[in-house]
Amino acid sequence: LGEMGLLDLPIHTEHALLAGGMVGDHRDPFDRILAAQARLENLTIISADPAFDALGVRRLW
Repeated sequence: LGEMGLLDLPIHTEHALLAGGMVGDHRDPFDRILAAQARLENLTIISADPAFDALGVRRLW
């Protein structure tokens, strides 16, 4: 990952708490963790899945 300029993003307590408190019909826990990380770390989700739109994140694709 380092050779590509990428970093690991560990799941912190704040991510898990936000993911658990998200409202909406999209119940996939992994997607909720990704959305929480994106919101808290000011990141953009790269996904074709429109379900992320309801989770309050920026989505590209």
